Amino acid sequence: MPLLDAVPPVRGRPRPRRTPQSVFADRGYDHYVHRDQVRARRILPVIARRGTPHGSGQGVYR
Repeated sequence: MPLLDAVPPVRGRPRPRRTPQSVFADRGYDHYVHRDQVRARRILPVIARRGTPHGSGQGVYR
């Protein structure tokens, strides 16, 4: 969570955002505590679920 708090404002918009719209994470962060903390900051968590098959290839989204 300290990393999310340290993200600088997103540039290139008339009114820059102070937080990112979404956060991509790997299966190591698949826990409701992490998802709830990210949602509390109004950020969409995109965290891979444990026990599900991997995507179509390494590095597709991250």
